[in-house]
Amino acid sequence: MRISCVIPTKNRPEMTCRAIASVLAQDSPVHEIIVVDDGSTDNTAALVAACFPEVRLLKRTDLGPGLARNAGVAEACGEVVMFLDSDDVWLPGHVASLGRTLARGFSVAYGVTKNFDQVGGGEFFIPEPGLALEGQCLTALARWCFLLPSAMAVETEAFAAVGGFGAGELGEDWSFFLRLARRFPFGFCGDEPITRRYLHAGSLCNYANRDRLETLLASVSLALAEAEASSEEVSRFQTLADWTRRQGDWQTVQQWYLALQQEELC
Repeated sequence: MRISCVIPTKNRPEMTCRAIASVLAQDSPVHEIIVVDDGSTDNTAALVAACFPEVRLLKRTDLGPGLARNAGVAEACGEVVMFLDSDDVWLPGHVASLGRTLARGFSVAYGVTKNFDQVGGGEFFIPEPGLALEGQCLTALARWCFLLPSAMAVETEAFAAVGGFGAGELGEDWSFFLRLARRFPFGFCGDEPITRRYLHAGSLCNYANRDRLETLLASVSLALAEAEASSEEVSRFQTLADWTRRQGDWQTVQQWYLALQQEELC
């Protein structure tokens, strides 16, 4: 099984190098690493090329994270694609754990991400302990997005079947997962974290203001329609969306999630 790793980045030289190093440190190697530099105006591309000449470096301009991932997949040679955001790292055993899960007959596999909140402080897990699912996940994803691109693997054919990620800086991953869940069961690789995520001032999940959340909500609503979600699933999400629109802004997506959780909306 050939595995391609796709890393989208923009203006994150040191973080991107840290991410690449975590891929190269895996006991189960990947076939190729593709870094998609999405219009960096600093030395990100130059540093990656100098430090990791074996990495395939693609230069694009302001696609956003989802479309940058798509650009990487379009150039990938692997039968399986694993993603890594430039400010995240893969923990030891990441590739092996996802690979074993795919080998159980799944086209999509995911694991646990340990999150370090450098904005609000503290740590948390996605999915939360005891809340991971395996198999049919559409209904659960209509309630909330419980996995992250940096902790998942997908067969290239399955990726192509649903059209890849959408545009935008928030919600493009949630929408992608919904479209995948309509077609494919998800495999879960266990409770041990496989990814470390850093939420920092420059994270795209920071500044969850009204305009950005409105774009996210519209994207997810469209994905639910494309996934032919049930009327109950659509209604539940609409309740979540209407409540969000009435409340205003949050500093981070995690704070928005905690507020929704307190209202028992997700």
